[in-house]
Amino acid sequence: MKAFQFLAVLLMVSLSCQTKPKQETKKTAASDQPDSAAILAKRAGPEAPRSAADRLVRALYFEHNAKENPFQETKDRTLIDQFFAKPTADLIWSDAQKAPVKVDRTKINLLYNAPNTAIKKMWVEPAAVGGTRAIVYVTFQNNGKPQELKIDLQQLNGRWRITEIFYPDNRQLTKLLSK
Repeated sequence: MKAFQFLAVLLMVSLSCQTKPKQETKKTAASDQPDSAAILAKRAGPEAPRSAADRLVRALYFEHNAKENPFQETKDRTLIDQFFAKPTADLIWSDAQKAPVKVDRTKINLLYNAPNTAIKKMWVEPAAVGGTRAIVYVTFQNNGKPQELKIDLQQLNGRWRITEIFYPDNRQLTKLLSK
């Protein structure tokens, strides 16, 4: 049974990371475009091509579903650094190392700022990419109510990293961790 679950998760992750053929023939890379607030303000449609930015967010949420949540790490920060920009990763790591943590991670999952048991039907939308910045929306159901996260990413040394998560209740990840 566990082998079947592992194979199902592995299949989901591999399928979520595949790109569309038309994406690979694109002539300009995201880093060739100037940073654009206008592009970031527009929400990418469901038919928009997938990018490395939204694939990173998809991997983060699929890793979470596989029980490898970076917010649960207390011994090795490699997983945290894989997804988050250094200033954000430092806040996450610092909070994890404190004896009384600011956010009770056994009750609240910071990927959603909600309890794990309440989360259902999660979807990562295509990214709106404007130069070295990107916005990815994650929609999910929290106790049957539709909710949405806004994830801000920045391209650093050619790799996308999460700089901020904006929760449905207008809270921000970095503000929760730095209180």
